[in-house]
Amino acid sequence: MDGRKQRVLELLIEDYVNTGEPVGSRTLMRKYQLGVSSATIRNEMADLEDEGYLEHPHTSAGRVPSDKGYRYYVDQLLEKTGLDDALIQWIQASYRARVREITWFMHQTAKLVSDITAYPTLVMAPRMSEARLAELSLIPMRPGLAVLLLRMDSGLIESQTVAVPEELAATDLTAMARDLSSSIEGVPIRNLENAIWRQFKGDLARHRQFWEEMIQRLIEVANDEERMAVSGTRNMLNYPEFRDVDRLGRVLGFFEKETEIDRLVSGRPPQGIEVMIGGELPFNDIQDCSVVTAAYRMGHQVVGRVLVLGPRRMHYGRVIAVLEAVSEELSRALEWA
Repeated sequence: MDGRKQRVLELLIEDYVNTGEPVGSRTLMRKYQLGVSSATIRNEMADLEDEGYLEHPHTSAGRVPSDKGYRYYVDQLLEKTGLDDALIQWIQASYRARVREITWFMHQTAKLVSDITAYPTLVMAPRMSEARLAELSLIPMRPGLAVLLLRMDSGLIESQTVAVPEELAATDLTAMARDLSSSIEGVPIRNLENAIWRQFKGDLARHRQFWEEMIQRLIEVANDEERMAVSGTRNMLNYPEFRDVDRLGRVLGFFEKETEIDRLVSGRPPQGIEVMIGGELPFNDIQDCSVVTAAYRMGHQVVGRVLVLGPRRMHYGRVIAVLEAVSEELSRALEWA
């Protein structure tokens, strides 16, 4: 594609992203200094349409980008977008607590990204069934109630409030949890049920039913597929593309299809940002959308992903810049916690 066609395509996409209205040759000539006539711009737009980069809505004299046009824009024309200092400081401050508790950082990240980008955001947490247990502890709160803390080999933490035998003193409960933890350290959570029974001795054996219930809670955590947090779905109402109730319902329904979301991100590159546009998405419900994903890490291991979904006329540069900054800061927080 020659330079002038690239410039026409770039400006048309950016204008359409900002306005949501089909763009005509006169609009481009009036708004931007291209140094050519409206007729020349119109001819370039016609060529771009013939080549599949633009589409021509029947009800308008203007044109809009096609999936192919957006893809060319993202891959070839999009310039790296910088974030202002205030926004960078906001992102950094959001992870200053260095908290590794899974539920906290999922919801923190989803809300942060959706607030900044104004698009719905989904955060996927690590699969607990693949993790190995590093430490199990019980922290008594009051008679009959304690907090079960699970620390994985990755450093991530899961917490649950559990009922405990009221006759057990806090010191005994803590000591038994420590004994059990040392016995099953390094065992994958998915294998706990098979590995645990030979560990019941002494006080553990006398309270076997209680500890069996604790192990069952661990297994339920490992098998819990709802390892996702979503924020900002109401933002979709801000975009005219989704004022159609049926279309909006299909898109919002996608956030409840955990199996499809898992399929969407499985096999994605282990690092960096990936952009999927319109028809590139494998599910009909969201083919009017674009999805941008970023992986976050603990050390060198990818442990989860952040996904932003919006209309095809998404502000790609800003979304990519935000996800790069957030995934980097989140990875740093998890590593240093």
